[in-house]
Amino acid sequence: DWITEEAREKLRAYGIAPPTGNCGAGQAAGEQPITFIPKLPAPACPHCGSKHTERLAQFGSTACKALYRCIECREPFDYFKPY
Repeated sequence: DWITEEAREKLRAYGIAPPTGNCGAGQAAGEQPITFIPKLPAPACPHCGSKHTERLAQFGSTACKALYRCIECREPFDYFKPY
């Protein structure tokens, strides 16, 4: 991935969920399936770590982020999109 683990921890500490899934520049050799709508796992809450989150808006404070809310602690948070 193009974001180091240290940078991911800094984002979480600030209250922003880092991108999940395969967001790196490198791709595996060979055929790749075509996906029109990416199915990415729900981001974990940067506040409590719960995976029970819901997307509130496709766009957050900037176009590269989406707005999510944790169902467990009810806190909203930004999520960096991997694309």
